[in-house]
Amino acid sequence: MIKIFTKDERKIILFFISFFLLGLIIVNAQNFLNIKKSNETVADSVKIIIEKSHTISKINLNEADIETLSELPGIGPVKSKIIFDYREKNGEFKSLIDLTKVKGIGKKTLAKLLPHLEMIGDSAKVKSYLSSVLITENSQIIGKINLNTATIFELTSLKGIGEKKAELIIKYRKENGNFKTIGEIQNVKGIGKKIFQQNKDKITIKNEKK
Repeated sequence: MIKIFTKDERKIILFFISFFLLGLIIVNAQNFLNIKKSNETVADSVKIIIEKSHTISKINLNEADIETLSELPGIGPVKSKIIFDYREKNGEFKSLIDLTKVKGIGKKTLAKLLPHLEMIGDSAKVKSYLSSVLITENSQIIGKINLNTATIFELTSLKGIGEKKAELIIKYRKENGNFKTIGEIQNVKGIGKKIFQQNKDKITIKNEKK
């Protein structure tokens, strides 16, 4: 029988075959890692979109265009243009209180818009300016505040509760359902026993358990 390859030639051939197979393994492994990484990237993007969808979006009065302003409750295309034109003529708003200088917008309108606007100016002054409207217009501020229906305005009237904590209370309510007891408010980040004790006689819930 005639030998086609010598011993040394067979070694060389086996070496190249082994090298080729090793290359295939490496390429396939890289493709697998790239697919996995791509899937993780998609998953991360979806997570970011979901997180953003749960955040409370607010409009910056000094940056919004007419179309965006018209999306505010009770504004519409006519008032949004008036607001836009006022800003163009007089410059940026220094405080949300300045919005009441716009024709057709008074304290009551500003009070309704407050949860939808980014704060401009001193928030304490803005809330103090609107306090009489909030108290007279909202019966729940006169009586006890219902944690399951309260707005940001109502919640910020409580001791130790600013706008950020009020937003966290509403976020907690949306994610976990209605409060079962008034004491459950202590589960909200930043609200401990001290704040609860200061406000326990001012808050209530529907069908509260004794």
